[in-house]
Amino acid sequence: MSTGTGIRALARSGVLAVSLFAGCSTTPVTPPTEFPKPVLRRIPVSMGLYMDDAFRNYVHHDKPEKGAKQDVSVGPASRVLFDEFLAAQFTRLQPVTAAPSGQMIAPGVEAVLQPVVQDVQISSPRTEKDPFHEAWIKYRLRLLTPWGQEIAAWELAAYGKHRGSMMGGTNAALTAAVRDAMRDAAAGMALIFRDGNALRARIAAASPQPAPATATP
Repeated sequence: MSTGTGIRALARSGVLAVSLFAGCSTTPVTPPTEFPKPVLRRIPVSMGLYMDDAFRNYVHHDKPEKGAKQDVSVGPASRVLFDEFLAAQFTRLQPVTAAPSGQMIAPGVEAVLQPVVQDVQISSPRTEKDPFHEAWIKYRLRLLTPWGQEIAAWELAAYGKHRGSMMGGTNAALTAAVRDAMRDAAAGMALIFRDGNALRARIAAASPQPAPATATP
């Protein structure tokens, strides 16, 4: 084998090794936890907010057939988003530390909201002709009585898209796409709670009715 042929073979092996390494690597994506402060008309409800560990720590493990594996840490930023948005939406927001289940675990609140991450999908460019990173996050927002009975539930299908490089470098574009998806979720929540009177009526209808007064003989 000539020297030139050997060098070319070695170069090809090196490229293959780098490609395999890139395909097996994990690149963490951590969306920022800073969002624009929402300006909303507050609904006069004392609302509880329950976020379990699965929601707070949710990580999406993306394993594409081609390209680098990526872990997208959705939980921490989602926690801040829902906490700040709902605090601006209701006159009072109280954290609830245990799941409502059969007994009043949240005294002083009229209802409890529980957000859940149902699905996350991401798409990164595979060719130079496709320069966009995309993110889809599907949330479910449950409205519960203080005893854990479900009053209503809403699906929040959020989407974000950002232009970025095809491969390599930082995760700035994908991070921005995930952040934009979370902002889209906030816009969806604003639509859910646009009719505060209807929400209050739902909560009142699900509350236990007082026992009728006993007539005095």
